[in-house]
Amino acid sequence: MYKLHVLNGPEMGQAFELKDGPTYVGRSEDNDIQIENKTVSRKHLKIVQRGNRFFVTDLKSENGTFIGGDLIAPGLEVEVEEGRPIIIGTCMISLGEGPPQQTMPFLDAIGFIEDMAGQSGISAAHQDKTDQEKLEFLSKTYKVIKEDLPINKTLEVILEYILDFLKRIDRAAFILVDPETEKILDVVSKSKKPTTDTYSTDVVKRVLEDRKPVAFSNVQTEEDSGLVDTLKILRIESVMCLPMFSRSQIIGLIYVDSLERPHGLRKEDLSLFTHLSQIAALAVQRARFASESTTGADNLHLDT
Repeated sequence: MYKLHVLNGPEMGQAFELKDGPTYVGRSEDNDIQIENKTVSRKHLKIVQRGNRFFVTDLKSENGTFIGGDLIAPGLEVEVEEGRPIIIGTCMISLGEGPPQQTMPFLDAIGFIEDMAGQSGISAAHQDKTDQEKLEFLSKTYKVIKEDLPINKTLEVILEYILDFLKRIDRAAFILVDPETEKILDVVSKSKKPTTDTYSTDVVKRVLEDRKPVAFSNVQTEEDSGLVDTLKILRIESVMCLPMFSRSQIIGLIYVDSLERPHGLRKEDLSLFTHLSQIAALAVQRARFASESTTGADNLHLDT
């Protein structure tokens, strides 16, 4: 039986059987396969299996469908090889009879998404200058992962890229947690100015509890709540924090905030940091498996 395999994000490792005839994939419940990811359109993709061959059609989705680093034209049926990564929104999937190779979520996936973010991935005809700059930023982060640096150094470099790319952000941090207990193992942080704290513990606690992002563009105009009141006391003007998943477990969080002005983080930044959280998760996964395979340790030791 041929299946759709999810290769990243909170649904990573899940497999859905393809039906006879067209299989529709999207965010809404009326699809044959529902993928609850905000970057996936309500009706995103149609899959048709003919024998052992697969054909996909993008259904005029908002964020597009990528195969081999190329954005496919909406409405055009395209053949895709078994096991080849397909990106819909920020979700990576593949089609095939057996499970994808264990290395796929790591080196192969990194190389594929780097192609997507590089010059051959999206032409100026499809993206404006701002989006091109975001893709170049993401491409730089993929290249850092492939350098095979110690994990702390990799995350430090990515944080430097974040603060340089988004001038309106004052602090950025990766908070790494034990996937079983969700206890914090390590914090890698960068700040534009000296500060005693590197992140809001209340925001991090909320993300771990709810397993979904927290994003406030302007804390002063948000509805009153215990969390917002705490942020006001801490003089945090805007904040965003997202979980990093390995299969269904949280392995860390990415945290950014602005201390000097509201709207330091905006609605359109959520998509960028969703991509970034997946990149960082790949790096942490890779370091964790390398550590466990060489030491047999249950915990990831993150010294540089």
